[in-house]
Amino acid sequence: MAKKKRLAGRFLPSRVYARWKWTVRFGLSALPLILFLSGATTLYLSQARYRSTAVFEYLGSRPAGEVTGLLKSWNVVKPAVSSLDLVQRFTVDSETAVGIVDGLTETSVDAASGLIRVEVTHTDKEIARDLAATLVSSLDDYEKSLVTAGIRKRLELAENELTAAEDEAEQKQEALARLIALRGNDTQDPVARLDLDAARVSWEHARTSALDAGSRIAAHQRELANPGKWVVMHTPPVISSKAVTPEKSWTYFILSAIGTGLAFALVIPYLLELAFPRVYRPGRKGQEPWTDEIEAAELARQPA
Repeated sequence: MAKKKRLAGRFLPSRVYARWKWTVRFGLSALPLILFLSGATTLYLSQARYRSTAVFEYLGSRPAGEVTGLLKSWNVVKPAVSSLDLVQRFTVDSETAVGIVDGLTETSVDAASGLIRVEVTHTDKEIARDLAATLVSSLDDYEKSLVTAGIRKRLELAENELTAAEDEAEQKQEALARLIALRGNDTQDPVARLDLDAARVSWEHARTSALDAGSRIAAHQRELANPGKWVVMHTPPVISSKAVTPEKSWTYFILSAIGTGLAFALVIPYLLELAFPRVYRPGRKGQEPWTDEIEAAELARQPA
């Protein structure tokens, strides 16, 4: 019971805070001032940032959520980085520049209209505006590249089919010519007539296949000339007239400094008491170490 009383008396707030009063004073005065000054200096020295917003409509088949993710993907951001020469302007490598752009960019979808918003925030007005526009155009180029790749593949297949059909038609025509030279074009022999008709039909079929392949090639070439459009810009990016308000304001630094100082003043004395239980620190020089006898005398003076 006496030990429990001694322990309770040792951790009384009045005793702990009196013993470690310098930490209380530091937490309530010096620490908040230091934190506030450092935060205020950071806020004062931070550069103004500008936001540029572009709003567009996506005409493809992807869900809007997938499009917003695609806007921040390597396939879209990397061409934008190259187009704006951001590697040189940021003085970083290509991969780092892509990461920087990802951090500068925010995307969202208007649930009512389905329009997609791209916001780019940067200390350079021109970069903010150009990057917002270039990301949208890069998305359109990426979708076109996918479609174009498919068209080129079909075009190559049609060209191969045309070559094969033309070779076959030429062979069938030569076979028909040899048969006509051998049996005559107006033969009355039923068997010979059947052979001529079969050879002529085979040649016509091969020639029709070649014509069909040629038609498909022409259609694919027209598709390549105009692969379509996947993005319609509704609001071109415009540089914001005012600098963007910093995320951490003066109020934030004031409250965080006061809160941190208060937490320091309340908690640190108890931690020091746990770490140094026998060091008596009311502040007078030459004071003897805290002993069991001194603690017993202190407890005896307290009311029961």
